[in-house]
Amino acid sequence: MRFSFRIPHFWPTVSKPVKEFAAITTTCHRFLGLILLGLLLALLPSLPAHAFEAPAFRGDVLDEAGLLAEADRTALAERIKTLRENDGIWAAVYVARDLQGDSIESAAVATFEKWRLGQAGKDNGLLVLVAPAERRMRIEVGYGLEGVFTDAFCMRVIDEIYKPAFRDEHYTDGLMQGFEVMARKMAGEDALPETVPPAMPADPPFDGEAFLLRFLAAVGGNLAVPLLYFLARAYGRARGRDKPLGGDAGDGKGLLIAYGFFGIFFGIFFAVFGFAFPSDPEVMIALVGMNLFFAAMFALPVLGRIRAWLSTSAYRRELARQRLLRMRRRSTVNRQIFGVWFDPAEVSTSLGGTKPEPRSSSSSSSSFGSSSSSSSGGGRSGGGGASGSW
Repeated sequence: MRFSFRIPHFWPTVSKPVKEFAAITTTCHRFLGLILLGLLLALLPSLPAHAFEAPAFRGDVLDEAGLLAEADRTALAERIKTLRENDGIWAAVYVARDLQGDSIESAAVATFEKWRLGQAGKDNGLLVLVAPAERRMRIEVGYGLEGVFTDAFCMRVIDEIYKPAFRDEHYTDGLMQGFEVMARKMAGEDALPETVPPAMPADPPFDGEAFLLRFLAAVGGNLAVPLLYFLARAYGRARGRDKPLGGDAGDGKGLLIAYGFFGIFFGIFFAVFGFAFPSDPEVMIALVGMNLFFAAMFALPVLGRIRAWLSTSAYRRELARQRLLRMRRRSTVNRQIFGVWFDPAEVSTSLGGTKPEPRSSSSSSSSFGSSSSSSSGGGRSGGGGASGSW
């Protein structure tokens, strides 16, 4: 019984790239997995270890770091009591041992909410958090005080009062002066008169050495892939693997040109942006990530050849694969798809075929089967305030 069917006209065109892509899928997945693992390990130190765990409320002044003397803690507690009775500011001071790997803002909010500073309905609480281990400080303000103690005012208290005093290790004096300024501000006085802003600092001098080092590091890092390829090829040829592999045409010049372009392009970006944003490492991290991404995409087709040059078994498999691909390109080869034999040179794009008649002894035919492989109140934090370091 004769059997015929329609062969999709796109099948011969699609099958070849699909099979070639499947041959390097495992290597690609491993390479991409290594890149993602490296990026994760690089970013891991910048991630917080865990959320800050605030202590229980144990008075208006809590010094876990042992920064304040007993007399200083008593004086601060008395000043806070006066603020509460006379000015309606339910303040507290917390000197933390450390921030437990979290940010000063998160630690201040967690402490404020747990201590429930301020009166319910008024939300007039205020927390001064000091972390001497990280040299960080923050003023956290309740909702009811945000109209008086704005973020800009809190930042000026930190910059003009807290920082100079804390740098000289006069912690009690700085906290006392800050509470005095807050009391005057609450009373409507001009607590911190405006001063003439300082002159803008001059631009930092151009560091040519650092500029050149960044550029050369980018060029050298990108040229590592073609260098590895050339070394692997030399290693393979020294051991008798002298037959060229597919994609080696041009003696690797195209690979060298592509990665040389990457090195120069990203080297200029690294040098320029590293100089323009010296205090923003996120810019450099983003640029390095982009460089790794593009370099990895171009490196994927090369990995199979590098492996073949380094391993005898991989070299033989690569030669066999290329030989098979060459055979499949011949138009006279009979093929079998879905159990039906056909000759690509004789079958149209719309009609199926049958198994051809035997050829004469002078001509040979080959066929490919269809087998597959393979505290103190109820106040809430308003989120306002300011942070700083000394």
